[in-house]
Amino acid sequence: MNNHIKAKLLEAEHHIDKNWLLAEEILQGIIAEYPDILKAYEMLYLIYMKYALFKKAEKIIAKALNVFPDSNQLYFLMGNVYLTQKGKAHKALEWYSKIRVETPEMLFNKSVALVYLNRRKEAIIFFKEIMPYFNNLVSTYTFLAEQYVALKEYDNAISVLKSAEKKFPANKGLAHLIAKCFDYKKNWIQAFVCYDKAARLGCDSADFFNAFANCCYNMGDIEKAVENYKASIQKNIFYIKSYIDLSKIYIAERDFNNAKKYLSIAHKIDPLNIYIILASERLRRIFNKDEK
Repeated sequence: MNNHIKAKLLEAEHHIDKNWLLAEEILQGIIAEYPDILKAYEMLYLIYMKYALFKKAEKIIAKALNVFPDSNQLYFLMGNVYLTQKGKAHKALEWYSKIRVETPEMLFNKSVALVYLNRRKEAIIFFKEIMPYFNNLVSTYTFLAEQYVALKEYDNAISVLKSAEKKFPANKGLAHLIAKCFDYKKNWIQAFVCYDKAARLGCDSADFFNAFANCCYNMGDIEKAVENYKASIQKNIFYIKSYIDLSKIYIAERDFNNAKKYLSIAHKIDPLNIYIILASERLRRIFNKDEK
């Protein structure tokens, strides 16, 4: 590569963030004059992918493949173009399958494509093979665990997450996911312990507190369930599910005033919600029966 081309590539790189159209023009000029500069194709690919210009990304890699027909790197990039687009994982997999020298990055993306195609057991096989290359990332463990959860193999998911906890003991997401796995297993006590740990580590979203409350209710701790449903509502006053779940507890406890209070608030937020209507109707029937 001569100095003239190097200078042009540096110029294009300089403009990528602030004026990508100029960078594109420079790179297209390089390719027109020197079609065997792989770096120019790769830089254009990165620009097009950054701005979700998938058709352009596909065309530039196809053009590069005319010059470098046996390039594993180009097969990988073309696979990535399709992997990024919804509903095209099967085409991504076709391109990844052309690659003769497998890399951890390619196997990672291949696993993702298999997950998109709901071929999770195959994805797990590939992903376990590359885990040693990415074991410094929490997301590596959670991705694998989520595949086991989707397959309802909760013990395998818990095993993966527990090994991750040893490396990342203060990660709230791991504690939350472990709690959910015990929840799915209906092991309420273990789930409660993990939800409580996740809360202490900083989990505080409306859906988190709702799940924690459901666990408390299933465990028989009504007071703690009510506390967490209220925490969920405080975090997000538009989180309708917690109003409905809380009202059901109050109805079961025959505390009709509080049940009516929370259903009334929920109805104002979402007047057409069928679950609110059904819960309100149930409350009305019980109340009328008690009156009689």
